[in-house]
Amino acid sequence: MRDRFLDEWLACTLRTYPEQAGRFLHEEPDPFRNPVGHTLGAALGALADELFGGFDRARVTASLDAVVRLRAVQDFSPAEAVGFVTLAHGAAGRVAETGPPGLVAEWRDVLDARIDELVLIAADLFERCRDEIRAIGERAVRRRVFLPERARQRAMARAAARGDTLPSVSRGEIP
Repeated sequence: MRDRFLDEWLACTLRTYPEQAGRFLHEEPDPFRNPVGHTLGAALGALADELFGGFDRARVTASLDAVVRLRAVQDFSPAEAVGFVTLAHGAAGRVAETGPPGLVAEWRDVLDARIDELVLIAADLFERCRDEIRAIGERAVRRRVFLPERARQRAMARAAARGDTLPSVSRGEIP
């Protein structure tokens, strides 16, 4: 049941990509040529293990983090970036249609509760990832301003040490 669930969940997740990209992510087995597809397969496999097993929160968080980070930097809206988790509900429903009714009802309740917990963890991870991306952008902007200013100050200090008179220099230009 776990393997059918994983296959269905991975297929649903790959359908969130453009058709050609999704096909490549599914078909290319080389992790060096296809790191996104490899990461998706490995992380969703680990998540399926946790959904059907002991549900260790640390392992769940690590696997979710790998996928959320990928999708946060791709062209997905916030809802789409973490939406792959909710696709697990549909995958579970399609797998449950072919299972024995008594087992399926009990199994679905536990699985649905765990998937709902995954959604909350993924949303939290996504927010942290977006905060990190924003901080990186802010540091890059500061660096663009700071580095030329520091270079100008060093040039002025070297010129002053040599006793040169500096021409009037506009901000950001190095003599």
